[in-house]
Amino acid sequence: MHPLTCEPINGKHKHVRKELAAFLPTELGQPRRARMGYDAARDTEGWQSYWANADRRDADSQNSRAVREKLVPRSRYETESNGYYAGIITTHVNMLVGVGPTLRMLTGSRNFNQTVEREWYAWTQRVQLRRKLWCMAHARTADGEGFAVLQTNPGLPADGVQLDLTLLETEQCQTPNLPFTAGYIDGIRFDEFGNILWYDVLPEHPGTDRALLSSADAIRVPAEDMLHWFKMRRPGQHRSGPELASTLNIGAARRRFSEATVRTAEIAAAHSVMLETQMTADDADAAEPMSTFPISHGMFTALPMNYKASQMKAEHPNSTYSDFLRSLISEQSRPLSMPYNAAACDSSTYSFASGKLDTLCYRAALDVERSDCNDLVLTRIFSAWFKEWTIVARAESFTPNHQWDWPQHPVIDAVQEATAIDTKLKNGTVSLRQTYSDAGKDYEDELAVMAEDTFGIADEETIEKMRKIQVLRNTPAPAMPFVAQVLGLESPEAAEPTPQPIGAPADEPEPAAVA
Repeated sequence: MHPLTCEPINGKHKHVRKELAAFLPTELGQPRRARMGYDAARDTEGWQSYWANADRRDADSQNSRAVREKLVPRSRYETESNGYYAGIITTHVNMLVGVGPTLRMLTGSRNFNQTVEREWYAWTQRVQLRRKLWCMAHARTADGEGFAVLQTNPGLPADGVQLDLTLLETEQCQTPNLPFTAGYIDGIRFDEFGNILWYDVLPEHPGTDRALLSSADAIRVPAEDMLHWFKMRRPGQHRSGPELASTLNIGAARRRFSEATVRTAEIAAAHSVMLETQMTADDADAAEPMSTFPISHGMFTALPMNYKASQMKAEHPNSTYSDFLRSLISEQSRPLSMPYNAAACDSSTYSFASGKLDTLCYRAALDVERSDCNDLVLTRIFSAWFKEWTIVARAESFTPNHQWDWPQHPVIDAVQEATAIDTKLKNGTVSLRQTYSDAGKDYEDELAVMAEDTFGIADEETIEKMRKIQVLRNTPAPAMPFVAQVLGLESPEAAEPTPQPIGAPADEPEPAAVA
């Protein structure tokens, strides 16, 4: 019985379906093999040269020092020379960091939370954490990775936390004479389980003119004291190149195209008048080919006989110039998921709806990068700060529950946004605490402010009243009596007197009982 036809095998296969015929043997013992595969895996003549630079190196080899030493300077050069490239990176960092995240404590003690948040904010102001975080984000985007060392700063007040951050450029994290040893890449040493043991840090930038650095000059910084912010795209990756490395040539091509367009327009504008004739040399006045002569401004000039004056027609910029420029800018900012209107700061060709839709993917990418910053930078800084603060404040040393409230993404339609939030609050799909957190605010702090504005004082009683008021404000009208009952409040419907019709006599008091 044949497995494909369910008929006795007779060697002829008369009833085999056409789509299964390719799998039948042509001769006994010689099965026919179907040709399958990927078009991109074929070495055709037209694509073989295109894929010539594809390699099989691992993630760390692909981002080796030799590769980074070419990509990073070129990215910085483009930042300094290309306004669009510099604007893309600056806009991205502004959208990512903004005015900086806010610490929100999540312990059960409101007084403790406010104390820690107040002390943390004061320390961030002393060490200028927001500026340093912005600089790290800029280095992470332009250079591919941002470094900072946690260390003691004796210049800070002795009676407070003296923890500080020292920013490093990517070139300073390197091993001058890298040994050919397993678990050792440029600047980073690992143990047998892949955990980072230390970073090799040069005390001076290798681009300085002050000294020649040797292997003895590299300082071993323990992994717990180093902040390393980069995007890990491949398993086993520990270093990275510029975020826009795949579109660096696009920026150069845009500049060349713009400069060539300007040069062409200048050449056309430089020729004030051109003389042309259809006559022969015997019929027209003699004129030396390609010769020039000055023309006085505002004066009439007599032309040679039988010559016609004309101007060179400017062909550039042509009608496709702006579209091509837009295409290049969009492609260059695409690795950041940044739309054209954000990359070029130009929404003149957008409708209101398309301008909002194009930012959705970009906002999602920003949230991912903020989560990386929480894990790789902020939480580690806070853990080190809190450990030292407990020593200074003589408090119990532990890392309390907390989270980071980042600045809210820009709101395009404030009315629509407020309506959506109100709907979510009333149907219970979002909480007040989450709503304030999404706006970059602490709900407990805002309750104290609202209580002081409403009652003139912010104490436990007024804050609790304000908390109940906020719950009632965001409760649908049909559920109001039940929610008020749960909160221990008198129902608004029960408290209000029953309205009387206009002109109806007032209720007369009952007569007093006669003794």
